[in-house]
Amino acid sequence: MKTWTSGMLAVSLAGHDKGTLYVVLTEKSGSSSEKEGVSSWKERDSGAYVLLADGKRRTLDHPKRKKAKHIQVITHIPEQISPLMREITLDAHVRKILKEYSAYQTESISGDKH
Repeated sequence: MKTWTSGMLAVSLAGHDKGTLYVVLTEKSGSSSEKEGVSSWKERDSGAYVLLADGKRRTLDHPKRKKAKHIQVITHIPEQISPLMREITLDAHVRKILKEYSAYQTESISGDKH
């Protein structure tokens, strides 16, 4: 069974923010029982919500609430970003993580063409 946890990266698949990169903060179940942290793929389709932050418009104090089925979790995280993801306490940390990942993506795409 695949699981995902808080602190992972995700891309929005639907809505006006489609294609936006976020950091996953927590997961909340759509029912009265709430879970935080770990969620199975099966639970994602049952109405679970995640709280997402980008550090600018959606801060840690006011995260975006989105259905889990409307995000794509990024499972391959570069080695230089992994340590940063363990110490998310400020919006600046979130912005740095997203900036580093975007730079890594750009670098790997341009490297593949040559």
